[in-house]
Amino acid sequence: MKYSFKSLRTASLRSVLTITGIVIGVIALVVILSISEGVQKDINDQMSAFGAENMFIVPVNIEEGGLQSIGGGPVQASSGKLFQRDAEAIEGVPGVKSVARIIFGRASLAFRDTELTAPIFGMDAQGFDQYEDYLEIESGRLYSNGDRNVVVLANDAANELWGNDRVGVGNVIVINGENYRVVGILKKIGTSLSAQDDSAIYVPFKDGEELFSDQLTKNEINYIFVQIEEGFDPNDIKDSIERKIASYHKVTLDDLDFTVITADYINETVGGILGLLGGFLAAITIIASLVGAIGISNTMFMGVLERIREIGVIKAMGGTRNDIMLIFVIESGLLGLIGGVIGVLIGIGILVFVETFDIPYVLSPSIFGFAFIFSVGTGILAGIIPAREAAKMDPVEALRY
Repeated sequence: MKYSFKSLRTASLRSVLTITGIVIGVIALVVILSISEGVQKDINDQMSAFGAENMFIVPVNIEEGGLQSIGGGPVQASSGKLFQRDAEAIEGVPGVKSVARIIFGRASLAFRDTELTAPIFGMDAQGFDQYEDYLEIESGRLYSNGDRNVVVLANDAANELWGNDRVGVGNVIVINGENYRVVGILKKIGTSLSAQDDSAIYVPFKDGEELFSDQLTKNEINYIFVQIEEGFDPNDIKDSIERKIASYHKVTLDDLDFTVITADYINETVGGILGLLGGFLAAITIIASLVGAIGISNTMFMGVLERIREIGVIKAMGGTRNDIMLIFVIESGLLGLIGGVIGVLIGIGILVFVETFDIPYVLSPSIFGFAFIFSVGTGILAGIIPAREAAKMDPVEALRY
């Protein structure tokens, strides 16, 4: 170890450049894996909040490629429309516990001296019950279906939407010229996918109908939230809902103009995306490891060429092939170890920095362990071939250099 470390110090510049290659690879590994795990955990947490007992219906056939933004309005013309009779039909499906109708649109808002335009959700109170673990009240209360001209604000909508002003329970907001009293403020969700939900503004469904009467056709609704009774199979309920609405819309089950989205559908879709993400990140990690391995191999081959006479002296003094192999393998392993330590420390610093941008990450011992195994293993593997070349040298020929 002492001999190998002294050799690395002798060629300090080359060692530093080689270590830099390892550092870059380890930084990429630590940052990418930590953020990847963070994103997956964040998404899984939000999917668990969705719940296996919940599903919702959107007025577009997603499987045919239609696109619609749930919170920000349509980004592509939907292939159909949902109506209140569809929601009433779903209520009659055996196993359905509750149904919540949702409509949304943009409206003008005013609070004190601030005026702006923002999306408003008109939602039945059952929607809060269905997602009680996701939409939790922080202060005040949730509205009931009998309330009118009241509003519930998500956390960012209360604290950040109005500049320096903060909206509290009991304050009055003017929406399209009508006064609405704030009765509740929700807790901040604070996940990577919740920015829109943290800025949401909710009013009772009846108020929403009045606000958006000129934006929607008569009795039209944008989404339907459904919660099923415990013990019922969500897929069976989904099939029943599809048959009911399809008969109302006069379409076949093969040509639906809506989609019933279940937890299984979301998990399957998200799982596919995360699988692609994992493959992409694995490719980046492999490239990073190759860069580091090539750098170490180059350094060790150069070390062998420069120290041919030294190798001959060691062999002439009784050094064996294994001794020569060990010297060079230890040197390459040390390069990987030093690069690994520096790379992990810098990687942690980068993760702490990106946290300020609300990028999720997970610092787990397994990632650190893998990073060290990766760096030292890459170093050792990259040094084996040059070490074997050095060990095979004939001492008499080597002493001629």
